[in-house]
Amino acid sequence: MEAGARADRQRGRADDQTPGAELSSVSIAILNYQRREVLRGALEMARRQRGALEIIAVDNASTDGSAEMVRRDFPDVRLVELPDNRGASGRNAGVAAAKGDLVVTLDNDVLFTTPDDVERVVTVFARHPRAAVVNFMIVGPDGHLSRRDWCHPRDPDRWAETEFTTSYVLEGASACRREAFLAAGGYWPPFFIGHEGLDLALRLINAGHDLVYTPEIRVRHLVEPSVRPSSRIYYTFTRNALWVTLRNHRPARAAASIVQDLALMGFCATRAGELRAYARGLRDGLSGARAALASRAPLSPDAYARLGIAYAHRPGVVGRVLRHLRERLI
Repeated sequence: MEAGARADRQRGRADDQTPGAELSSVSIAILNYQRREVLRGALEMARRQRGALEIIAVDNASTDGSAEMVRRDFPDVRLVELPDNRGASGRNAGVAAAKGDLVVTLDNDVLFTTPDDVERVVTVFARHPRAAVVNFMIVGPDGHLSRRDWCHPRDPDRWAETEFTTSYVLEGASACRREAFLAAGGYWPPFFIGHEGLDLALRLINAGHDLVYTPEIRVRHLVEPSVRPSSRIYYTFTRNALWVTLRNHRPARAAASIVQDLALMGFCATRAGELRAYARGLRDGLSGARAALASRAPLSPDAYARLGIAYAHRPGVVGRVLRHLRERLI
């Protein structure tokens, strides 16, 4: 009954917005692993949203009582309990379970900043009928742009306050059209974490969809931005960069992409003293190449053309290296 009332409220507000917005309903899916109290805060913030059809908590087999807390303290939240920790691909279960046409996917430490954010999601999608994903602006605990979380192919100093077509999916700070997400296969489970957003983005672009970044919806990332990345990041990012390329690019593009991406990752790993993690990532990336190739769906010429438009303002390799030196992103 409560969910129905929420849906009615959403439809009522949508009538006053962009034409067609009333056709959309929004589910919120929050992914969690071993962060019970952080999840509690995320669910409390999600409850305050106007226009949400439902809230879903996806738990990656936590052992800290997260699922029990949701059942006890949030009876209105749909709980999806996974039998094992599936990493980022746990979001697939949340999107599949959702009843909404649109699904907001958040990490447990990413919070809405106003009660109207879900309503803004509907408005932005109505403005971009070809968009499969709308990415949100991520701000840090201080309320300023989180540069560490900026993954778009544009300079954040120039473009953070501008809405534009992008080439990336921010897994834990975005909304998707449920049907398009599922048709593209969601997040490929072997990635576990790292580059799964880029992989899904390429699949969606190949299917003819647009991806949008908007500063109109801002979410707060609670993780302290100065925390030093672990060896696991260098390992998974190296391994997964190879798999993304093998799954999505044609041979000539794949060769160029592998050389460029692995060279940049090697530079970052060397500077951080993480060459061993980098080497392990290369080794396991190569050993898993067969599975990546078996699931290959090369980008079409049209997809490459549209990707080129998204990359029109992308900094070159030198610019990305300089950004790493300045901000120590990984």
